[in-house]
Amino acid sequence: MDRISDLPKTILHDILSRLPDKDAARTSVLSKAWHETWSTFPILVFDGFDRGILLRLEDRQDPLKIQDHKRKVNSFLNSVDRTLVRFQQQGFAIKEFSLSMMFFHPQFMPHRIDRWMKIVSLSKDSIKVLKLELDVTDHPFGFGPFSVDKYYYLPPDVLKAKSLTKLELEGMIRVDKLFVNHRIRFSMLQILSLSNVYLGHQQAFDDLISGCPMIEDLTLEYCFELENVKLHDLPKLKSVKVSGVSEIDIDVPGLEYLHIANEDIELPCNINIDKCRNLKVFILGAVSSVFVSNQWSLETFNKFPFLERLELNGCVTSESITISSFRLKVLSIKCCNEMKEAKIHAPNLDSFRYFGTNRNMPAISFVNCSDQMEFDAVFSILICLDLERFRAFLQNIEPRNIMASLTLRIGNGSSIAYNEDVLQNVGVPLPMIKQLNLYVSEESQEVCVLLINGLFWSFRPAIVSLKLKYCSKIFVKVLLEKLRCKDEEDGCCSSSNKMKCWWHDLKDVKVKSFPMKYENLFDCEALLDSLPTRIYMYSPDREISFQLEWDSSE
Repeated sequence: MDRISDLPKTILHDILSRLPDKDAARTSVLSKAWHETWSTFPILVFDGFDRGILLRLEDRQDPLKIQDHKRKVNSFLNSVDRTLVRFQQQGFAIKEFSLSMMFFHPQFMPHRIDRWMKIVSLSKDSIKVLKLELDVTDHPFGFGPFSVDKYYYLPPDVLKAKSLTKLELEGMIRVDKLFVNHRIRFSMLQILSLSNVYLGHQQAFDDLISGCPMIEDLTLEYCFELENVKLHDLPKLKSVKVSGVSEIDIDVPGLEYLHIANEDIELPCNINIDKCRNLKVFILGAVSSVFVSNQWSLETFNKFPFLERLELNGCVTSESITISSFRLKVLSIKCCNEMKEAKIHAPNLDSFRYFGTNRNMPAISFVNCSDQMEFDAVFSILICLDLERFRAFLQNIEPRNIMASLTLRIGNGSSIAYNEDVLQNVGVPLPMIKQLNLYVSEESQEVCVLLINGLFWSFRPAIVSLKLKYCSKIFVKVLLEKLRCKDEEDGCCSSSNKMKCWWHDLKDVKVKSFPMKYENLFDCEALLDSLPTRIYMYSPDREISFQLEWDSSE
């Protein structure tokens, strides 16, 4: 007997709210009771991309593909119409409304969206969450470039939704006239996110934020005409993310999370956050006015004594940096190209992540680090992987047993440089790495062979993991062949080749794969047959990993 279906509607709605959108929708076919539950579910999510409404760049010259895309767009719009009209006519509550369209058209669609906003804002029992994303990255219509007049004007009906606790606006949305010409009072709003919207002028933002006294989480990303962000007298504010402004002034002692970033490092940004004494997380990206040095590090940890997480992304730094903190638990350094050396004094550090390229592989050492600390490194190799420099990077890490994972992204057309005489003099034991993640699109078999040999001559990974949609078929084939070499005779190591072949130190290989199931290397021949000739970004996610057992004497 199905007792769950007999539960009160509010409980069934709560069950659906805890499921992913697709899974929640699938419950409608279980029974008549579940269909009725789904048809009255007060959380409405309309995502054009999730519905498969995608017009790829290569299809935009195909009349049939364009016609099919228009049909899908109209079907999507009609589906939103029917659902909202049904909810309005039958008096069903709408607690959350999310609309995402990557095919917004400023001529044909605004009147429809206005009607939807009116229904949602006046919904029975009051709307709590409103998300609106409008963009034009995927449209079949032939109109010219956007100007300010082609943005969608957020209608005044939104201001009637006094019960809103979360408001997210992204893309081709203009809000300046609404927020300046009307008295704004979102007295219950806790989360506000504005991304790539048109604010018009500074007063629009000032008027908006002054009407949100309960705000806890604020995100402002590259909003047009917004240059200065001043936040004061907001006692509930805990989290702020700001991008693309020239001045930031925050006087909020209770702030705990702050993320400041600029897309263009040349854009100057004056930052005044000294009053945020309780800051726990500080993420700084591409701000040219901040020079990260030993002095900056010292001052930062003095100003923010409770700082537990620090992330530096694309920052201008000195060649040598010392970061010292007793409280710091998470540290991340990404694309700080000037840095050649980093010394970390953080006894409670749990996690350190480094992101770099083939050009910047600094010497990184840890002093009094925790036994539980893990070091993850990610490298994007665009031109040439110099294995001698790469091995030096691994050997310079102190202590040497902390490397948790290494991720290499190697593009097609890259080259591999190494000197066999140098690799021959590898120190024993070789550096151990818990997991090696490879994203290799290289299609030259010769380069793939050099890459695999060079990597396994340089260190010993316990697990090698591949995301197949990002790896070329040739690379996967070469890797499988090399891993099977462990069963070959020792005669492959000729006297002219001074180096012992690395696969003679490989004792065992176990295979794990998802969603397909392979038990050993020879079963993986079926995997090769299923892979496309070239990398196909829209192929399903498939993963395969190899657990390697090495000779303990090595």
